[in-house]
Amino acid sequence: MAPPPPELMFELVGEILLRLPPSDPASLIRASLVCKPWLRLVFDAAFLRRYIAFHGAPPLLGFLANIRGNGYNEPRLVPSATHSCFKPPAFDCSRLPWVMDCRHGRALVFDMWADSEGALSVWDPITGDRQVLPKPRRCKFISAAAVLCAGAAAGCDHLDCCGDPFLVVCLGMSPMDDGFTLTDVCVYSSEAGSWGAPSSIDLGPDSISKMNRGIITGDEVYFGLMCSARILKCGLRNNALSLIDLPDQCDHWNFVLMLTEDSSLGLANVRDSNLYLSSWKVNPEGLGEWVNYRVIKLETLLSIRSPCAASVIGFAEGVDVIFVSTYVGVFAAELKSGKVTKVGGTEGYLSVLPIMGFYTPGSVLSFAMFPWLVLVCEQSVIQL
Repeated sequence: MAPPPPELMFELVGEILLRLPPSDPASLIRASLVCKPWLRLVFDAAFLRRYIAFHGAPPLLGFLANIRGNGYNEPRLVPSATHSCFKPPAFDCSRLPWVMDCRHGRALVFDMWADSEGALSVWDPITGDRQVLPKPRRCKFISAAAVLCAGAAAGCDHLDCCGDPFLVVCLGMSPMDDGFTLTDVCVYSSEAGSWGAPSSIDLGPDSISKMNRGIITGDEVYFGLMCSARILKCGLRNNALSLIDLPDQCDHWNFVLMLTEDSSLGLANVRDSNLYLSSWKVNPEGLGEWVNYRVIKLETLLSIRSPCAASVIGFAEGVDVIFVSTYVGVFAAELKSGKVTKVGGTEGYLSVLPIMGFYTPGSVLSFAMFPWLVLVCEQSVIQL
């Protein structure tokens, strides 16, 4: 009989566990059940910091979708992991909620039937915690909003900041004598617990924002406008507002904003059965222009016939995934690898908001991620 293999050095155990895929959060939990030393290692704060730093950009764990149902919106949470780490939505789906944004471990929900207070709320898809925000001043009608880590402008890498302070940027319309034409941008701070002074710009009927989420790069937030071929740029530091025209021939009903590889403003647009990717470039003189840097044939990418009715409905930052809705369902296309995965049916997806993040045992997510492992884990912890 061959002798048993030598015992694995404990230092190597950490190096092996470090390489478990973050897209499968259950893998670390399963590893922690092997023995007490592995349990201590997986729950060690130093190991979890190394794990996050080793894998870099947070993985795509699922997405929130706004779906057209029987005359109203039906938000849906779709996990991508085999064993979901998400709790049921903390918002009442019977009240016509609209998921406006999802970023840095938080989702921003708009209740269309709420009164003056509670129209906007920030929801944690993992813990189920929900924080109701006061109504922003002077915003009679909320058109669009974005939620982000408060350290975004200071250079936070967003690898493990889901519990940190956050900001909400709200785009709304205020009443004027000649109609609702004045657009106000307000910023809410969770640290202050209040909205700051609004900045205003007169956009006329173009005040209504496109339903898809905005894009954040540095200290600037961008919203696409639904009724015109323009993008509203909002500066977080100086509250400055300005407008950017869409690229020529861009269908302003069929595009999403995105981040390019250098984290600058980009745009994905479907036209003539092709997916056009463009980036906004500013020259030394301060003049900007759109540059088309890639054209993708949807028929080849998605392997479907007649993709002329396809629409682009979402973009996942960090992993460069584009969500495209077609007559046969919704597909997630990885721009770098070309891998395509069908992630939804033909129910009428209006927008897709990806959920990105590291969900590790040492965080507040812990055992709530996998109910079928709770008892086993609790017994192991008690015996430590």
